[in-house]
Amino acid sequence: MFDELPPLGWLRSFEASARLGNFTRAAEELNLTPSAVSYQVRALEARLGHKLFERRRRALVLTRLAQSYLPVVSKAFVDIDASTAGVFGRSGGERITLRCMTSLNMLWLVPRIESFQARHPDITLSLLSSSWAEGGDSALIDLDIRFGEGLWSDGEVIPLMRHAVQPVCAPGLAGGLVSLETGRLIEMAGVVDTWQHFFGMHLEGVAPPLPRYVVDTSLVALDLAERGLGHALVADTFARPYLDAGRLVRSCPAELEARHGHFIVVPPSADRNRYGMRAIIDWLREIAAEP
Repeated sequence: MFDELPPLGWLRSFEASARLGNFTRAAEELNLTPSAVSYQVRALEARLGHKLFERRRRALVLTRLAQSYLPVVSKAFVDIDASTAGVFGRSGGERITLRCMTSLNMLWLVPRIESFQARHPDITLSLLSSSWAEGGDSALIDLDIRFGEGLWSDGEVIPLMRHAVQPVCAPGLAGGLVSLETGRLIEMAGVVDTWQHFFGMHLEGVAPPLPRYVVDTSLVALDLAERGLGHALVADTFARPYLDAGRLVRSCPAELEARHGHFIVVPPSADRNRYGMRAIIDWLREIAAEP
């Protein structure tokens, strides 16, 4: 039985080398030496009778046959991992380091985090905040949530959510589109969905007033708006807690469909097949799909 099954150690060395791109990184993950990983991959190739990698100076390139074989091997390890945890439980907790922009962290992620901890008490989340979509050493994190077009090349990009963008203000300032023509505007720096875009869509031929404030986070924009200092154009996901609490109202019913969205980026150094990684990615996509 299972006469054609290669040793699991060889398969682990192949899977890790294919995922991480070289024997050195695979060796670090597997707690082996690079030569041991290389030997096990060569032994697997000899057993299968086919090459699995094209060895190049700085990287390993999967052969066509290996590209077909890798998903099967990866899924097998995922299934074994999940079944082991389901039957015997986890022997120790995991730590997942997640980085995202400050506004997303405070206004969307943190209010929902208890549901993740209730479902996965064995996983410790380390939450890092950033001012912009990129920055810092991605080798120090497991997952990055970025805002943009999703065209990054430094990791696996997974769509998360795309918001509508709406104008909001303190209750006393609401007055429909007319109130925006002469009102005080709060502008978000570094975004593509601006007041200029909003006016071009809903107030054709009317130039927006010069912004009274320019800020770099939705948190600051919402705080200024709550203080009655102007109208802020922000993602509906960020505005919702303020609107539900009555701290802000919509300036008018008009809104924009955002051209940018939030994406999960998995750095090359991270193992997406880890139990904790799969758990947090599945949970993030689940809560992002909630109305």
